[in-house]
Amino acid sequence: MNVMYDSVKWGQSLGKLVSVVLMGGVLGGCAASPQWPWVFAPPGANVPPNQQQSYPPVRQTVVTPPPVSGNIPAPQQPPVSTTPRQPANYPAGLGGDYANYPAMRQFIGKMNNQHGFDIAFLEQTFSGVQRDKEALTKAGAPTEGQVWRAYRPIFLTEERINGGVEFWNRHAALLDAATRQYGVDTEYLVAIIGVETQYGKNTGKHNTLQALTTLGFDFPRRASFYQKELEQFLLLSREEKVRPQIFNGSYAGAMGLGQFISSSYRSYAIDGNRDGKRDLWNPQDAIPSVANYFAKNGWKRGAGVAVPAYVSGGGYASIAEATPKKPSRTLADLAARGVRPQAAINSAKVSLIKLEGTTDEYWVGGENFYAITRYNPNVKYAMAVHQLAQEIRKRKFGF
Repeated sequence: MNVMYDSVKWGQSLGKLVSVVLMGGVLGGCAASPQWPWVFAPPGANVPPNQQQSYPPVRQTVVTPPPVSGNIPAPQQPPVSTTPRQPANYPAGLGGDYANYPAMRQFIGKMNNQHGFDIAFLEQTFSGVQRDKEALTKAGAPTEGQVWRAYRPIFLTEERINGGVEFWNRHAALLDAATRQYGVDTEYLVAIIGVETQYGKNTGKHNTLQALTTLGFDFPRRASFYQKELEQFLLLSREEKVRPQIFNGSYAGAMGLGQFISSSYRSYAIDGNRDGKRDLWNPQDAIPSVANYFAKNGWKRGAGVAVPAYVSGGGYASIAEATPKKPSRTLADLAARGVRPQAAINSAKVSLIKLEGTTDEYWVGGENFYAITRYNPNVKYAMAVHQLAQEIRKRKFGF
């Protein structure tokens, strides 16, 4: 949760943050009051007759909060009873940039129907949302759209390599513990955080609620994805007992040192310091969370990731992959197609990776390379993480 700090540093635990919220402190100045229904307010609250508005019948839900620590399972839909209730009346309280969007009305109804959110709370929440024009611009031209030769220099810099060594030295105990517990090579934990946020220096300045709402309702190409992430974001806010307005992150709604989207936050985030909160801006939680993400997506400690390849003949072209696919070939299969790795790679299954550009570049990728693409489904991203990890390790140990 990239909380807007105002006068409070995030070095405090998120448990204290919640206390500040309840006291109406710096995080929005919103003490509990009748005009601001809290997330947990039950559907069907009484309102004056002159402020009532009819909504379609909804079904009563039973919400069972998930655990707040340990290995978090994938989000599950709460059970829905078979007993319908009568239509509820709510104030016509939706205003702001999305007041006239039928899809927003449908989304609010869904959150009430499936997850038991108070409609008045959601209306007031979304009434304060402003369209994030910058998020729309960035979503239409992502960095991954560049060719590899232009993409690589963004991340393989002296600043990121030296910063990775510094981050490793500063958090050596946390990184060692995560490596032992989750079986993920340390340099890749460091490199992910380096690629995503330059070790926490840039966790994003976009209000997460506004960014996800904007992309969910004003970016048709991926509206379905972002509406699902908005749903997950509201569930996350409720689970962490924090107002959704106070999160900041990337233009795409990613949060914390490792830039987890909401569904990943709910599924993989770890309460590493056991303070009752999963705070991905705190290295104590962020580092084991990244490790857990990799472990749950098949990372094998000590296994190969990727090595450059020699290609010859005409057989390799048809098996080269410019988009991530789970490795399904053996080294013998690649050899039969004219592909020879330039170094040994320890992986039972491999694939031929193609990095497109003026001159295409070919690599043999293993199962760990594919695990990186589960973090971001792009071969250029995974290769940047891999190469940065290797450079950080060399800079730290000299080999």
